[in-house]
Amino acid sequence: MVYYFTSGNVKLIRNLVIDYEATSDISPHEYMKTYIEKCPETTEDAKISWIVETFLGVQKHNKFLREIGSNLSEELSGEDQEYFAILFHGIIFQITPTDMQNLYKCLFNLSKPLLDTFSNFLGNKEVLNFISDVAQSGYDTNFITDKIINPIFVWQPYLSEMANSYAQYVKKTESRKIKLPTIPLQPNVLNRKGKDVPLHSLQSPIPDTPPNSICHKGKKMLTKYAIDQRLKQMHIQNKQKAILLLNKVKNKNSHYAQGKSDKYYKTIQNIECEMINQCEKPLLKLKRNFDDGLPQLEVKETAATLKRMNKRIQITEQQETQWLQDLMDNCRNTAKIEELEEFDRQEKERERLIDIEKKHLMGQISYEEAVIAKKKLKDYNKKKYEDFLKEKQAWEDEIENWKKIITEKNRKAVEKLSLLELNVLESKNNAVMKKREIAENVKKESENIIAKAMKEKQEELERRINMIKEIKILSMIAKKAKLPKIIDLTESSGLGLLCEMSMAELQERLSIMKISLKEELEQKKKIIKEDNIAAKKELDKTKEAIKNYMTERTTARKQSRKVVVDINTKEIIDLKKRLEEKRKLRMQMTS
Repeated sequence: MVYYFTSGNVKLIRNLVIDYEATSDISPHEYMKTYIEKCPETTEDAKISWIVETFLGVQKHNKFLREIGSNLSEELSGEDQEYFAILFHGIIFQITPTDMQNLYKCLFNLSKPLLDTFSNFLGNKEVLNFISDVAQSGYDTNFITDKIINPIFVWQPYLSEMANSYAQYVKKTESRKIKLPTIPLQPNVLNRKGKDVPLHSLQSPIPDTPPNSICHKGKKMLTKYAIDQRLKQMHIQNKQKAILLLNKVKNKNSHYAQGKSDKYYKTIQNIECEMINQCEKPLLKLKRNFDDGLPQLEVKETAATLKRMNKRIQITEQQETQWLQDLMDNCRNTAKIEELEEFDRQEKERERLIDIEKKHLMGQISYEEAVIAKKKLKDYNKKKYEDFLKEKQAWEDEIENWKKIITEKNRKAVEKLSLLELNVLESKNNAVMKKREIAENVKKESENIIAKAMKEKQEELERRINMIKEIKILSMIAKKAKLPKIIDLTESSGLGLLCEMSMAELQERLSIMKISLKEELEQKKKIIKEDNIAAKKELDKTKEAIKNYMTERTTARKQSRKVVVDINTKEIIDLKKRLEEKRKLRMQMTS
């Protein structure tokens, strides 16, 4: 049989599948009839029959092939997944392992990542369980074992050979990477200046890339003296740059660095005195104005925010009504109620301000502790650096002694090697004489063996030529014996399933399913529209309720009185004392 699984034929079948998916009105059998009519007369009947069989087989098992290809969506592209489905169908239903070399060529010409994933995925033994689980949804158990799993099991050793051969090819290609040519260095002799020759004619052209001695220089450890000199140079350069910038600013801005008036210094002294007095004095009683002139932030009126505000308003109204009912049940005096409300509000404000002051003092204490810790860390690092310098000096002394010992050992080893080299030269001369005698004997024997091998090769060639002639005659007889298949849409596929139907019956059922799906979608759309209209009405009602509630609250806040709160407590006084101690300690450390 002629092998038709080549890269060009696989691409042809892929194009046919894509064209058929674009035309949904025609069945695959009708599509093949139109394709056969359009085919040129020069094409062979065997090739046309192969194209029809593969196309119909791929369409018949399309669901099964795509489910397996979806497992490789991360490793392969969309085009390679379609090639995978066609070749996977061919391995199961059409090709035998004798065509392994031709299949390898086809995969190599299509795409190399497809070859790698195809051989590794199907060469694994655990794949058989996955394929059987996928196939159980559409096929009978006997059909799965006989027609799907057995061919893959036979193919697995050949696929592992394909994977090994491709891995060897990748190694060879990586070893054959071309190295860039090296650029030779011109000697300094050519750069000498002559009496009559000008300078520009003697200068050698600079190479495009620097030599290896410039590119890869060994890194050296600088001494402390060299580092100090570099730092001094950098300091002088920065000073010069700063002076230049200052002169530029003075030239451009005539008012720069003018003498300031006495009023300026007086105001600064007054501010400092006020700050000191404020620190020494106890904290003043803060006042809270509910009616500040700050602009309020605008909140976006979405469905979620409106529902949240409505829920909060309902909760606050319930709490207020419950509180009023409890008070009215206990006592009917409205003046007493107002006094209790005022006292409760002042207590809450006092607690809030105490909490703020406490957090402020804790922040200042943490800052002072951080400064103290930083100073201690600097002192620790200085000590550590001094210890490091001492250790470095000790190591340098040990290295010098070690170098002296190694030089003496190397001198003794060189003397021994010179004696060994003399002995090796004598043994080499003796070995060369023996090898010449052996080579003459081997030469005579090899001539006799080559003459016998040439006779055997000629006999094998004649035998192979006769075999090839016989195979060609048999292939011509097989071509004439094959006839094209006749396709009937009303007949079933013949797989032996209980739910087996013809292509015509399947098309009728598909059209009925489409009509029922359209009716369900229209009913769902109507229900969704009605729900949206009801939700919009509810949101409008909540908006109006929130606006009325906010206006009532603003009027209530304007009528409320100003509150005077005293913040000084034991905790805050202790925190202030702790802060003063930390500040004194920091001043001692930094001074």
